[in-house]
Amino acid sequence: MTLATKYLFFIFLLFSLIGCGAHSHYNWSNYDTKMYQHYKNPAERDEFVQALKDILDNAEPEGKVPPGIYAEYGFVMYEQGNNQQAVLYFQKEAEKWPESRAFMAKLIANVNNRARNQKANVQSPVGPDADAGKTVPKPSAEVSK
Repeated sequence: MTLATKYLFFIFLLFSLIGCGAHSHYNWSNYDTKMYQHYKNPAERDEFVQALKDILDNAEPEGKVPPGIYAEYGFVMYEQGNNQQAVLYFQKEAEKWPESRAFMAKLIANVNNRARNQKANVQSPVGPDADAGKTVPKPSAEVSK
């Protein structure tokens, strides 16, 4: 082997080893596998929620929370009816990833609308006497023009 061939082989080997050592800027913690398992077995939702929480617990101290994880966990909180936690995680997503602010603002508005509707439903009386004082207009035979 000539000196030039050895030199090229060494350079090729060095670059191939450097490619193997690439590190992510984020701590994904096998998120894709966990998401796939959740889609495959939706009944195991609690394990998926715990996996998301574990990803956040591991990635937050390092400042390596991947894009979308705060939003994903916030949406889980929203589905569980935990509106305050949902808004908190949507806000964290918007702060960490400015390009998601418009979408997170819409999700926060949805959470607030749901909370308002829930309050309105709780405050309105329910039962046979709830409509006792209200008058209901009778349908008219005439069609208004």
